[in-house]
Amino acid sequence: MTSPDSTAPATWRSLFSHGLGLYVIMLNLGIGLHAVDVFVVSTVMPDVVRDLGGAHFYAWSTMLYMVASIIGAAATAPLRLRFGGRRAYCAGAILFLIGSVSCATAPNMELFIIARFVQGFGGGIVLSRSMAMVGELFPEHLKKPILALISSTWGVAALIGPALGGSFAAFHFWRGAFWFNLPFVLLFLGVALTRLPADKTQKGEIPQFPFGRLALLVAGVMSIGIASEGANLAERVGLIVLALVLVFVTFTLDRRGLNRIFPSQPLSWRTTTGTGYWVMFLASMTHTVIGVFLPLALQELHGQTPIAAGYMMAILAIGWTAASVFTAKWQGAKAFTAMVCGLAFCVIGLVSLALGVVVLPPLAIAAFNGLVGIGLGSSNLHVVAATMRHAAKGEESITASSIPTMRSLGIAFGAAAAGAIANAAGLTDALAPADVAHAVTWVLSVGALAPMLGLVFVWRFIALVKRQAI
Repeated sequence: MTSPDSTAPATWRSLFSHGLGLYVIMLNLGIGLHAVDVFVVSTVMPDVVRDLGGAHFYAWSTMLYMVASIIGAAATAPLRLRFGGRRAYCAGAILFLIGSVSCATAPNMELFIIARFVQGFGGGIVLSRSMAMVGELFPEHLKKPILALISSTWGVAALIGPALGGSFAAFHFWRGAFWFNLPFVLLFLGVALTRLPADKTQKGEIPQFPFGRLALLVAGVMSIGIASEGANLAERVGLIVLALVLVFVTFTLDRRGLNRIFPSQPLSWRTTTGTGYWVMFLASMTHTVIGVFLPLALQELHGQTPIAAGYMMAILAIGWTAASVFTAKWQGAKAFTAMVCGLAFCVIGLVSLALGVVVLPPLAIAAFNGLVGIGLGSSNLHVVAATMRHAAKGEESITASSIPTMRSLGIAFGAAAAGAIANAAGLTDALAPADVAHAVTWVLSVGALAPMLGLVFVWRFIALVKRQAI
């Protein structure tokens, strides 16, 4: 039996040889814009509300950005088929730029959140095309190193994002957080326009753009987003069920469509794509259930300041980055070990947090949070690379470009489920310590099911990969 990763490992220097260096810069710039924005905007939003008003729209800025990025990522494959990869990539960057400038100049909260939607849609396209181009531009032996470098971009964003946003907030210049994007987007566009291969003319009739399926997905994702802000348990559960139905119908209709949004079997137990996507979805739920309520526990139960809690949370991203870089050259059996052990670390870390979030000291909580990050980084890199490598013939690009959509759906469902669990556990606006302790314990305990299921799917994924290698 031949190992699925039998190619000799590459050096980091190889990423910058033979003209690939500019592609590395371009991909990391594109992903970095999206990543830094996530951390910066959450930091300056209180200033935005103080300046523009509309406090009741506070959560909608993040929710609409999330919804738009999912839809943008999902629309990328049809856009590429219709307009070409380079045009789609550049269009996403231009939309992100328009959204950023519109946020920076918004006179009121209503226009601000519309601008955030445009920004998120463009960011979703850039993120999705960046993942697809890992497969299109880099040879097989360099895919894990470039994916590890992309992971490090998220780690850097987690470190500098809150500090950057805090700096703009300290000078009462929240608009600068959006103007900050301008030179980087222009640099990104310059590289994309001048260095990416020209788009080839599509031969034959171009299938109709899948407006109906995207509308269903929009409705499903909006249902998840509203569920995450729902006022009571019944509303949350109802909206989550509705979202599940709408997303499932979208997948079902997409299988019969010509201009598809997803690969042909995106949730199948019998394919590497389906099982790999499930692992990514459940991994996203894993870090989301931590990210939604652990900061609340650190502040309300352990007296940590918002900045201290924020950096304790950033340890997850740092652990993720460190593990990705450390294991990037692992091949064959070592890569399979990283996949399994990574999910096992997630289970250990999340169960430990569930049992100890109330009684453990803050540094121990941060350490277990970092263990989850190490687990996600160890597993994610190799699952993504193998999923891209073992995609169905002719579906390599759509498989890679759909990865951000599946991850974002995991984040969305994870946030909504965490809110429903906390609501059912008795969390109220009063944030009484006893209520916070009870709710966060329940969220983390139930959330531990995500990496446990992830372990089941990663074992199945490895079995399918080995079977294909025979």
